[in-house]
Amino acid sequence: MESHYRKMIQKEDESFSDIYKTYYPRLVRFSLAYLDSLDDAKNVVQDIFLHLLEHQDILHAVKNHNAYFFTSVKNQCINHLRRQIKLKELSLTELEYKEKEMKLYSLENFDDTLLSDEKLEIVLQKAIDTLPPRCREVFILCRFEGLSHKQVAARLNISTNTVENHMSSAIRRLSVGLKDYLPLFFFFF
Repeated sequence: MESHYRKMIQKEDESFSDIYKTYYPRLVRFSLAYLDSLDDAKNVVQDIFLHLLEHQDILHAVKNHNAYFFTSVKNQCINHLRRQIKLKELSLTELEYKEKEMKLYSLENFDDTLLSDEKLEIVLQKAIDTLPPRCREVFILCRFEGLSHKQVAARLNISTNTVENHMSSAIRRLSVGLKDYLPLFFFFF
């Protein structure tokens, strides 16, 4: 039986449209964590998908979509941050400039070998297993089963506020548990 974690990190035989629907929101969220501008984040991701649309043979050759997309967006974000830092944009304060340098450093030094399906599954499973039982159940239903907060509340006979509290707690705990995997945290959650 395939685990919930594997479903999150492995998608096979998907059409371009399915892949776009699955990855676009998380790729934008990931790039936004580093680029600070929603327009820039969307442009980076749209450029990657445009390239894939023009070269769909790449999709069929890629064995690990997570690794491919993560690496593509990471590299585009690095390029974007380098341009901003190099230009020393006039509108950047010293603090913003240092922040961009730290984000660039974080992306450049992230270990891409963590992106194999097996390693991702282990890292995610360990982090999710640390959640309290009810919190973990709510998180899995929302993130892996794709249920809305209202649907989870109805299924578990709890209030929507309780579902929201569990999700907030889960994300807070996972961000601490996955602190060494910060880029992955933004990518998956």
